[in-house]
Amino acid sequence: MKREAIETRIDARGVAYLTLARPEVKNAMNGTMYDEARAALKTFAADEKVRVLVLSGLGDVFCAGGDFKYQQSQNGRPRMERIKEAQKLALWLHELDIFPKLTIGRINGSAYAGGIGLMSTCDIAIGLADAKFSITEARIGMIPGMISPYVVKRIGEANARRLFLNATPFDGRDALGFGLLSVVAEADDLDNLVEREIDLGLRCAPKAVSGIKRLIHYVDRHGFEDNFIYTVDRVADMWDSADAAEGMQSFYEKRRPHWDWRNNE
Repeated sequence: MKREAIETRIDARGVAYLTLARPEVKNAMNGTMYDEARAALKTFAADEKVRVLVLSGLGDVFCAGGDFKYQQSQNGRPRMERIKEAQKLALWLHELDIFPKLTIGRINGSAYAGGIGLMSTCDIAIGLADAKFSITEARIGMIPGMISPYVVKRIGEANARRLFLNATPFDGRDALGFGLLSVVAEADDLDNLVEREIDLGLRCAPKAVSGIKRLIHYVDRHGFEDNFIYTVDRVADMWDSADAAEGMQSFYEKRRPHWDWRNNE
């Protein structure tokens, strides 16, 4: 479905695609994109048929960051209106971060500033080895505000200092080393590598994937005592679940569990 700033579709396997669709401005983000993308995520999250989300961009750039014209239009507006507008990106990043299904970033080209924030919310990010990246805000008198929790979590404080403070440029191989990308690809192999991750994701139980994402989010933010209770409770519940019973039974019977997408080939 073509909207003003994004495109969306769901294929027969239950793979949802959210594509940034402003190639004329290198997929720069604006308020319309934030609103449309958040609405699409809400729809995908509620749709039980959707099992994997692929985030990508049209053209040869993934995302150039925030649209300058959009950002300039905020100058002079009442402060509460500016806060409300800034919240749109903050909420979109949060909703991507906690999206209950496997999220794969198909990073089809270079990314800057806010585009790197989007990459940092993906469970798996696959990008081009020769793509260019930079967290450019310091160079233009701005700060990487809303993206910072996700980028710092992804790459660590030391790497954040290295990349934030002088807007140093880097390529896809560097991004792999920083932990920003999970896999690097040549241009003609990008879609093959994305499909490999989709295939693996569609072999997994949807409820398990959602539960594991919540597990990762929780244990990363809590200490031993809280994690002891949380993880023991989750495993006790898991042992009594239909999915665990099906998974173990399928192993014994040397067959695929019912959620494996290959059963429908």
